[in-house]
Amino acid sequence: MKNFYRLFVLLPALLLATLAPAQTCENTPNSGADFKVVDASTGTEISTLCAGREIRLVDNSGRQLDPSVVRYATGAAITCTGSDFSTNASYTPNAADATRGFVVITQNTPQIVGASGIIFSKRLEVKASPAPTFTLTSCSPDVVQITITDQVYAANLYTVKIGNNVFSNVDRSQPRTFSVPAGVTAVTVTGNYAGNSLCNNSSTQNFTPATAPRRPVLQQLEVRDKDIVFKFSDIQAGFQYEIQIAEMGAPGGYRTIARLITGNGDLEYTLLNAPLPACYRIRPSSACDATSSAGLPASNQVCTVDLGTISLVSTSANGINKLTWTTFDPVISTFQIRRDQQIIATIPGNRPFEYFDNTASCGTTYSYQVTALVDRAASASNKSSVTTAAGTAPEPPRLVAGFTLSNKVELYATNAVGQPLPNELTFLRTSPNPVELGVVNAPTISDTPENLSITSPPTYVARRRDACGSISGDSNPASPVVLSVDPQPEGARFTWSPLGAPDATIPVQYQLVRLALNGSTIDIIPVSGLSYVDTQPPTNQSTVRYRIEATGGGLATASYSNLVNVTRQPRLAMPTAFSPNGDGLNDVLEVKGRFLSTFVFTVIDRNGQEVFRGTNRTQTWDGRINGRAPVPGAYAWRFEALTDEGKPFIQHGAITIVR
Repeated sequence: MKNFYRLFVLLPALLLATLAPAQTCENTPNSGADFKVVDASTGTEISTLCAGREIRLVDNSGRQLDPSVVRYATGAAITCTGSDFSTNASYTPNAADATRGFVVITQNTPQIVGASGIIFSKRLEVKASPAPTFTLTSCSPDVVQITITDQVYAANLYTVKIGNNVFSNVDRSQPRTFSVPAGVTAVTVTGNYAGNSLCNNSSTQNFTPATAPRRPVLQQLEVRDKDIVFKFSDIQAGFQYEIQIAEMGAPGGYRTIARLITGNGDLEYTLLNAPLPACYRIRPSSACDATSSAGLPASNQVCTVDLGTISLVSTSANGINKLTWTTFDPVISTFQIRRDQQIIATIPGNRPFEYFDNTASCGTTYSYQVTALVDRAASASNKSSVTTAAGTAPEPPRLVAGFTLSNKVELYATNAVGQPLPNELTFLRTSPNPVELGVVNAPTISDTPENLSITSPPTYVARRRDACGSISGDSNPASPVVLSVDPQPEGARFTWSPLGAPDATIPVQYQLVRLALNGSTIDIIPVSGLSYVDTQPPTNQSTVRYRIEATGGGLATASYSNLVNVTRQPRLAMPTAFSPNGDGLNDVLEVKGRFLSTFVFTVIDRNGQEVFRGTNRTQTWDGRINGRAPVPGAYAWRFEALTDEGKPFIQHGAITIVR
C-alpha cells in the first residue's frame, strides 16, 4: 500500500518533467545551485586542484538532491550539451589541465516542478606537481651540496630531507651545503606551493660519499722564461685544485692565483706570466663552496730557482764555466746540475749557490739548468746558455808516487785540494832513464822501473792540458820510497830513500809494515829516520814481506814503498839415537825445529822397508814395527818439506835404537 502511494505521488512530477521546456546553456550563479570540491585522500575542501590528485564533487545547493541524478562535466569551458555530463562525481586533473592552468567543472542539477534544471559551473585553478629537479654533489665524506634547479614550486618553499634531518623553506636561488649523517647516501627534495599543502611532490637522488682527500704532492716546478710548468701527483677525481703563492699578507700566508681542472693521478699545468721568484703550493678544493674546502690538506711548498749569471772564470783554470743562482727555499737538500739535458753533477744545497764546470770544451755552446731537490719535490730553474772560451793556463797538477803490492809505481795527479784531475795529463819519468810514460785522460798511470836503488829512486813529473789546449807547467817532482833489505842471522836491517812529496814544507812520517805472503798486514812498526833493524821478526812464518808507509808531505792518502821479502830457512833438529825402553827418557823419536808446519818424515830399516811415516809434530815413533818390540840397531830417516815461498827443503840422516 505504501509503495503504491509513493508511485502515485511521483507520477505527476515525472510527467511534468517530460513535458518541461529544454534547458538553456548559461550559468546561473544566483540560482542557489552550488557544489564543493573535496580532496579524495584527505576529505578536505579545496579551491585549488593538483594535477594527478583525485577530487570528489559534492552538491552544496542545500536542496537534498539525489546524488545519482546530479551530473557533472569537466573541460576548458561550460558544458551545455547533456550528452557530455556524467553522474561520476570524482575527477583527477590531468597534465593538460595543469598546462592550461585551470579546469571548468559544470554541474547539471535535475529539473524541478515548473522549471528547467540548472546549469552551474566553477572555474578552478589547477597546479602541476611534478617531481622537483635538483643537482647533488658530494663535497666531502660528510657534506653534500644541493642546487634546486626546479622552477615549478614556490622559490623558497622546498624541503630537503637527509636521513632523519629535515630542512624546510629551502630557497632555490643558490647552492647550499648540508651535513650528512654517517651511513646516509640519499637526499629527498620536496616542492611546495604557497598556501597549498596538497600540491607537492618529491624526488630522491642517491650519491656516493666523496672519499677523504689525500695530500697532493707538488713534484716539480720548472721556470720557462716567464712561465712555470708544475707537475703534481696524488690528484683525486672529485676535487678541484688551486695553485697558491706564498704571501705574507694573505690568510694563512697563501693567496690563490689559479684554479686547475679536476683530474686523477698525475697532472701537469702551465702558469703563464707567473710571479718570479716565489714559493708555491697546491691545495685541493671540493666541488662545492669554500666552506666545505676549509681544512683540506695542502701540498708541500716548492720555491723557484732563479738561474742568474753563467760566466767563465777567467782567473782560474782555462775553459771553466761558472754557474750562479738564487732560491728562496732555505731547506734545499741537493742541487742537480744539467748540461744539455744531462745531469753532470749533484752537489749539496749549501751556500754559495755556484758551480764550476771544468769539463767544457772551448768554443762549444752549452745550455745549463739547475734543479733543487727538497724531500720528494724538485724545482727546475730557467735555462741559460754560454759559449766556453779560453783563459789562462791551468794550474800545474800535484803528483804523488807510490808502489802497489805488485811492485809497480803508480802515479796519481790531483788539484790543489786533492781531487783527481780528469783533464788530459802527460806523465814523464825524469830519472833514471828519462821517458814519457803516456798522455791519458785519467788521473793515474803506472810504471815498472828497473834496478831500483835507494840512492837514485825514480823521479816523475806531470803536466796538465785543459780543454782549450793550454798546457800547465810541470808538477812537483814525485819519488816513491825505495826500500832495501840486508838480511841478518836473526832479523834484517832496512834502509830506504825519502819520499818525494807534493809539499816539501810538510814533514813526512814513516812506518815499517810487516805483511804475510797473502798481502794481509801482520803489524805496523813506527820508525824514525831512514833505517831500521828488525830483531824480532814473527816466529810463525819463515817468509815475511816488508814495506814502508809514508804519510804527511801534503799527501791526501798514504804512499807505500816497494815490497821486499825476508826469508828464514826451516831448521830441523834430530837426535842420533833414542832408547824406547819405557824409562821416560828418550822413549820416542819426534820432529823438532822451526817453520816445520807441513812435511813428510819417514824412517827406513836396513832392508829398505818404511817402518814409520809422520806428517805433523804430534806424530812420534816409539820404535815398534807392526806392534812388535823395538829392535835395536841403525835406521835411516828422510825429511821433506816446502818453505813458505814454495821451495823444497830436504834433509836425511840416521838414527840408532839403543837399549
